[in-house]
Amino acid sequence: MKTATTTASQACPFCSGKGYFQLILGGSETCPSCQGTGKDSHSFSSR
Repeated sequence: MKTATTTASQACPFCSGKGYFQLILGGSETCPSCQGTGKDSHSFSSR
């Protein structure tokens, strides 16, 4: 049986791991959720 683990290195769910959003009228904007890192900052890791 496989189990899923949650780690801090998962891709950000808001920008799909890109770190930015493409704006409709052109250009891009840094993802406010991950601050451009592309990593999910809301994941929890057990110690």
